Amino acid sequence: MRAKALAVWGTGSGVGKSLLTAGLLRHFKRLGLRVAPFKAQNMSNHARVVAGGEMASAQWLQALAAGVPPEPRMNPILLKPMGERSSQVVLLGQVSPELSRLSWRERRPHLEGVVREALEGLLRDYDLVVMEGAGSPVERNLWPDLPNLKVAQWAEAKALLVADVDQGGSLAALYGTWALLQDHRQRLLGFVFNKFRGELELLKPAYGLLEAWTGVPVLGTLPMLGLELPEEDGFRHRPRAAGHGKVAILRYPHASNLDEFWPLGELAQLVQARTPEEAEGAWLLILPGSRLPAEDLPWLRNFLPLIRDHLAQGRPALAVCGGAEMLSQAILDEEGVERKGTFPGLGLLPFQVRMERRKTVARRRLLLQGLGGFWDRLNGLEVEGYEIHHGQGLPLFHQEGPLLATWLHGLMENPGVQRALFGREAKGLEEALEELADALEAHLDLKPLHRALGLAEEAQPLAPGRESPDPPPRPGLVLLLGGARSGKSRRAQELAGPFATLIATAEARDDEMAERIARHRAERPPTWETLEEPVDLAGALLEARHPTVVVDCLTLWVANLLERSLDPIWEAKRFLEAIPRSGKRVIAVSNEVGMGIVPAHPLARRYRDILGEVNALFAQAAEEVYLMVAGRALRL
Repeated sequence: MRAKALAVWGTGSGVGKSLLTAGLLRHFKRLGLRVAPFKAQNMSNHARVVAGGEMASAQWLQALAAGVPPEPRMNPILLKPMGERSSQVVLLGQVSPELSRLSWRERRPHLEGVVREALEGLLRDYDLVVMEGAGSPVERNLWPDLPNLKVAQWAEAKALLVADVDQGGSLAALYGTWALLQDHRQRLLGFVFNKFRGELELLKPAYGLLEAWTGVPVLGTLPMLGLELPEEDGFRHRPRAAGHGKVAILRYPHASNLDEFWPLGELAQLVQARTPEEAEGAWLLILPGSRLPAEDLPWLRNFLPLIRDHLAQGRPALAVCGGAEMLSQAILDEEGVERKGTFPGLGLLPFQVRMERRKTVARRRLLLQGLGGFWDRLNGLEVEGYEIHHGQGLPLFHQEGPLLATWLHGLMENPGVQRALFGREAKGLEEALEELADALEAHLDLKPLHRALGLAEEAQPLAPGRESPDPPPRPGLVLLLGGARSGKSRRAQELAGPFATLIATAEARDDEMAERIARHRAERPPTWETLEEPVDLAGALLEARHPTVVVDCLTLWVANLLERSLDPIWEAKRFLEAIPRSGKRVIAVSNEVGMGIVPAHPLARRYRDILGEVNALFAQAAEEVYLMVAGRALRL
């Protein structure tokens, strides 16, 4: 069964598509749906290392919001700008030197197949895919538009359109985008105003104007949220008088992976310094990563007197990846991996860095030890982070007095490091994502989304003990037959939806079965109710709280009955009579065991024959019967 899809388009870049997508993913996760993010093509120098390579930080965060493992399929194309006219192309997590050498128009034909395959895979594996668009969907000079309109067409997606009120002109931006969408307007479910501060009553007349002009409703207005979260362009820190002294991040032109410093927005008086004057008075200097250290060196050289004076006073500085490369003796790039040539560094570290075509992309977990001075407070901490660099020649960690240089990104994201340096932890990403979803649910009318995605109009997060918000399903029986590992349980879960009662007939009689039961339990939606009943299906059906009931599986149930000297045919008829009386929809799973060789043992032959009779009784009573073969459902 193919998943539903929802596209989040924006009137331009920076309007909040990334965080709105993350909030929606967390909202749908709360409803018990298995959801995944997707952005076909992202242009950003902010990336995270995941299983399979690297992906944009925005989709990494969105996967955390969805509660699923981040993977490169969620961001199949990542473009990392290398100056004004070229980009490094990361395809499904891996750098593609061949595509990186091509122009935008030359590489376009090579990308569509990869994007579509990644999207179709997610649509097969999840209940819902929330797709973040890129920039604006109406850049007509770039049509046919791959990251917005093409993927929405392939996924048959509905869409939202969001505008940034804080930038001004949001009413005109929403109407103008709608007007230019032409035939694609039919996908729009609603408009969203974002980043609002002030008196909402002044904005509300725009709701009526937009709906009168377009026929598309305004779902609401999100206020300017004070959440420091990683974003596509790092993080948009809003200065405020709080935190543990002044910390300055040197914001050179090609600074990268700034998103790793999101906790500092809460823990410190943070400044993103573009001039030495802006960095003066900081107790901690941070030199972040750089996508092009050779080109950022002249810019950083203006900060050299400030950095030397800062270190001479014994104040700490942290240089990460490209920031550390620029403090070395020289950067050697004979092959032109980034910029061909030899570039003298600032000379604060006793190393030379050589650029290699092979890119180091790896996650790291290590114990910090051997640090001195200010940094000795980190000794004994186990930290996690990631490496992502072409340069070679620096140690993973190296200290020169108060200067700590490292390849490791993500040091400041470790709660132990935050406590050691700032005396407290920043609000965790989980807590911030929960607040983000709370804001969406409080300020937006999400009912049109629920209706379009097949949820009830009143759908909302399921509280403990509360009945399912889904409309009552049509009563009756559905039978799923198939061989071992044919996809029966997964298909049953797709048919049942996020709110169902599972009657589990398995008994954990050995370690292998216990592990199998635990695996199936982890794969089920958290909103499902589970009743463990090996024998009395009719009794369990009466206890089921939800109107949809999944029985998994009849195969083990028949074996349990035979072991207890009970008649499976009589019990099957009793259960089938109970289904219409219950008013519930029952999805029964059973193995088709009559298609193999004849068993050699008489008891096994008797079991096969009885299960075949039970399957035939269920099939006769069922409204729908499916045979599962290699994950595909054949309707009988």
